[in-house]
Amino acid sequence: MQTTKWQLFRFTLIYLCSQVAVFLIPILITSSSYQGGIALLAGFALSVIILVFTIHVGMLRPNQAWVDFGRDIVGKWGHRFVLVILLCWCVYFAAFDIQNFVLFFGSNYLRGTPPLFIQCLLGLVIMYTASLGFTTLVYMADGIFLIFCAAIVFSLFIFLPNADFSMLPALIHYHDPGIAVKDSFVVTSWFAEWVVFLFVVPDLKMEVRMFKKIYFAGLCVLIIVLLDWLMTLLNFGPHLGKDLNYPLVDMVRSTSQDDILSNIDPLLIGVWSSSMFIHSSFLIYVAFRCVSNLTKGRGSKYIIPALITGAVAIAYIYSRNLASYFIHYKSFTTVIIWLLVECIPVYYSIVAFIRFRKGMPK
Repeated sequence: MQTTKWQLFRFTLIYLCSQVAVFLIPILITSSSYQGGIALLAGFALSVIILVFTIHVGMLRPNQAWVDFGRDIVGKWGHRFVLVILLCWCVYFAAFDIQNFVLFFGSNYLRGTPPLFIQCLLGLVIMYTASLGFTTLVYMADGIFLIFCAAIVFSLFIFLPNADFSMLPALIHYHDPGIAVKDSFVVTSWFAEWVVFLFVVPDLKMEVRMFKKIYFAGLCVLIIVLLDWLMTLLNFGPHLGKDLNYPLVDMVRSTSQDDILSNIDPLLIGVWSSSMFIHSSFLIYVAFRCVSNLTKGRGSKYIIPALITGAVAIAYIYSRNLASYFIHYKSFTTVIIWLLVECIPVYYSIVAFIRFRKGMPK
């Protein structure tokens, strides 16, 4: 079945929010403090530039997947090298997702449970979901979209009464250009996962209207993250806020209200868990498409289990050495590596412009 452009909007919103709205806020408060909003706006603007290049590359052959025609731009072996890099990035990113999930549930709800058991269970779920394909992931995002919106509205309703608005003047008077520039690149690395959207073809045709829907979804995610960052800052301040691992859940638990809204943390956790599965499954689906192209479809039924095994193995290694995990996860070197991978459409667009000024060969 063909998916629609508005379904792509909802999928993009859920896909990006699964990571950005949960894990970026503590990083911003720790590094940028009161100027986190500047970093968010600048970082999103930079990510939109990468999005423009992504859509441009996809429109070179709007009815054909980039994984198939990319070799006509950079050559057979150059394209194969990029696909290997991209599939490694997808598996590594999925491993981060799995480890984040294990850390959250292992420290809050499943204390004493062996990490490997949780990782294997997550791996089985992601493997099954990824094997269903992109269209199924889109419909899954449709299913949780309204619940996601309700959770965001409820959370903001709870956090506003306890916010200390006397801190707002600091947003204007506190500036450090060096930190702002560095954190802008950090934000870009979180928002600019657009390269994976080159794999939505042939389920969707790559065209200008697709850019509008994806951009609008990214803008909505930016607004959500801005509000969550601001509420975290105004509720906990820059010093306590940087010690929070899961700001939204911590804010719900710290509320003094006794009504039903003070107990929506299971709703937030459920929405995040579902969106995380969608995020990880799509990454594995993209890696599957890369491997299928490299192997010309041979052994396709073994590819996704092999990719999941790799992701679970990386997550297990990190669970055995959490110090290394946090160093890698928060390192600026990781940010640079992420940006180099996410800028793949930029490389292809530049090469295509140089080689095919009169149009893409058919």
